Amino acid sequence: MTNINIHPSKAKAFVVINCLLLILSICIVSCKNDKTAPQKSATAVVSCQGDNTASLTESKEVGFFEALKTKSPIQIDGCGKDAIWSSSTWYGMNYKWMGNQVDSTDYHGRFKVAWDQEHLYILVEIIDDKLNPTLGDGLENFWKGDYVEVFIDEDKSGGDHKFNHQAFAYHVSTEGHAIDQSTLQKPIFLDDHVNVKRSQEGNKHLWEMAIKLFDKDFDENAPNNIPVKIVAQKSIGFSIAYGDNDGNNNRENFMGSKKTHGNNNDGGYINADVFGELLFRE
Repeated sequence: MTNINIHPSKAKAFVVINCLLLILSICIVSCKNDKTAPQKSATAVVSCQGDNTASLTESKEVGFFEALKTKSPIQIDGCGKDAIWSSSTWYGMNYKWMGNQVDSTDYHGRFKVAWDQEHLYILVEIIDDKLNPTLGDGLENFWKGDYVEVFIDEDKSGGDHKFNHQAFAYHVSTEGHAIDQSTLQKPIFLDDHVNVKRSQEGNKHLWEMAIKLFDKDFDENAPNNIPVKIVAQKSIGFSIAYGDNDGNNNRENFMGSKKTHGNNNDGGYINADVFGELLFRE
């Protein structure tokens, strides 16, 4: 057997390198489990949008919409290529709720809805010449950036939901989060409610979502909340809107799916009575 002699200085260096590698691996594992780590992004890397510009868009002043049932689960990839989307109606989300009237080159919004037993699916098309990160100014200012807001009242019972879960006002962020207010009166991530992916082609942005429905008994501190199963002819309270920020550190326009939405058209995050209605059809 041959004895290998290692110089003491080399042995010391070898030990130091191994210690550094161990520390690095611990840090990597720690970052993966840290909820304060950099936020995820839902932006698609490649363009995958089709040309839907010629399709008609229906405006619904009172906010009544219908969703068709999909025969198979929709692939949430921000592309909107599933078969159900080609047979679904484009609904407008261009009623000015807050801010100044906008030019169609600066903003234009529309959406489609579909469903299966497990999810409400939404495909949103936004024309926006300047997309600003939702959380660019911190979580506490989540309403100041660009975002899609989805209002859902599972049993259509209405009422106050500002700091409870009688209903939900999901602020779906450019980073791929779903944000609402908690019972502790602070913003909270409800990412397990909304799966969203977003793609971009020029100034056109597609947001594709699968949303689980939760009733008023939802407990944000419990690990075992059970979503409500969707059935045909079920109706829910529903509206959808877009908060537009063109870089002035605040929401400049708020455009929605029905003509009015409560006090100053900004009552949806407080009172579910102002929501429109969504009917699930076969």
